[in-house]
Amino acid sequence: MRLCLAVAALLLSPALLAGAPGQPAPIANKMAPLANLVGEWRGSGWMMLPDGTRQPFESRETVTKRLSGAALLVEGRHWQPGKPDALVHDAMAMLTWDSRANAYRFRSALASGMSGDFPLEVGPDRFSWRMDLPGGTRIEYTTDFSGGTWRERGRRIAADGTATDFFEMTLKRQ
Repeated sequence: MRLCLAVAALLLSPALLAGAPGQPAPIANKMAPLANLVGEWRGSGWMMLPDGTRQPFESRETVTKRLSGAALLVEGRHWQPGKPDALVHDAMAMLTWDSRANAYRFRSALASGMSGDFPLEVGPDRFSWRMDLPGGTRIEYTTDFSGGTWRERGRRIAADGTATDFFEMTLKRQ
């Protein structure tokens, strides 16, 4: 009898965690403002290196729906112009709606081993996320993906409000 109860508990736990049948629709609805991101994007941009020089790059971002539409997986590869094997930035992110926190999240991972979980703000054909650093400095990324063009900018904003762009990218839907 205990074995039957244990097996039933294991079989029912995913359903209990997921909620009632049909529940993914509200989460997928929360993700609807990001639906136009899905697809393949290509273009170019630049990023500021630690020594202050700009590193130009060519880019490909691939965005796919995951978890029955409850998440978007974003895979970004950026390489030296004309040298697809010379990566300058290799990143992955998952954009989600967190129903418990009632908020969007941006979870990222880099080839360097760095990763993070950040608040995500979503609007029609745009999103932004930020990370707060010690001393009142923050990093903000803003992305607009309207009209088949993805425009992304990264800025460092010092505690005194001085802003410095360190990343820009413009991609076209393929």
